[in-house]
Amino acid sequence: MNIQPYYVYQGDMVRGVEDLRTPLREILDLECQIRGTIAGFMTPQFVVDLPGGGGKRLAASFQSYDEKTGISKFAAPGVKGTEQIFEYYDPLKSLGTESAISAHESYPK
Repeated sequence: MNIQPYYVYQGDMVRGVEDLRTPLREILDLECQIRGTIAGFMTPQFVVDLPGGGGKRLAASFQSYDEKTGISKFAAPGVKGTEQIFEYYDPLKSLGTESAISAHESYPK
């Protein structure tokens, strides 16, 4: 069987899967290590699925990323007719205690 990966997909921000998610920094580092080591057509797209209807976006296409709080912001120009900014959160376990407490307060319910 010849399977070629299309996506390396970051799990959704939903209850019960926090332990299956990876911080954006680790995703970006992994992509950097893989790119250039295998043929371009076999290199998967590293994507995050933005909450609130933002759709799938390339992990590296963030507009800003604060590694301390774990909050990244992505633009979704074609969603709902206007360019919207969607926030994506690293898993709480990957943050320091103070950052996790702060991030938890703004984490989507």
